[in-house]
Amino acid sequence: MSKIEEIDPRVKAYLYDIGYHRWSRVHATVNRAWTMTSNIADSLNDVTKYARELLTVELLKYMRTLLERWTKEKLIKTNGEGFNSYIHTVLDGARRYIVCLENKGYSCGQFQLDELPCSHALAALRYMDEFFEQYCSPY
Repeated sequence: MSKIEEIDPRVKAYLYDIGYHRWSRVHATVNRAWTMTSNIADSLNDVTKYARELLTVELLKYMRTLLERWTKEKLIKTNGEGFNSYIHTVLDGARRYIVCLENKGYSCGQFQLDELPCSHALAALRYMDEFFEQYCSPY
């Protein structure tokens, strides 16, 4: 703001009058002075120094698992609860499908057609060690 004031003091006054939210992309309405931040690259480099010896595909699997674990731990710490046990990501070759067992919604759209669990839902149910019958249409 001091550089803007050097150019034209009227611009500084104008920016204050219209409010930060109209021109600043990083304006926060709360005091963030005590927020600790870290560089994600430093964190990842520190915990993956031995995993970097792995093949690329194995390294990516390791990184995905690590980030999922961090996210789960953060959710537990923040909300006092873990992931929703009804929502799963199922990999089928190179494709990824989201399975929500609670409302029988599958991103492949198969249940919506024949009202039977698709292969992705069956994989999630097998993982959860649950029976598929309760996820079928009563008809």
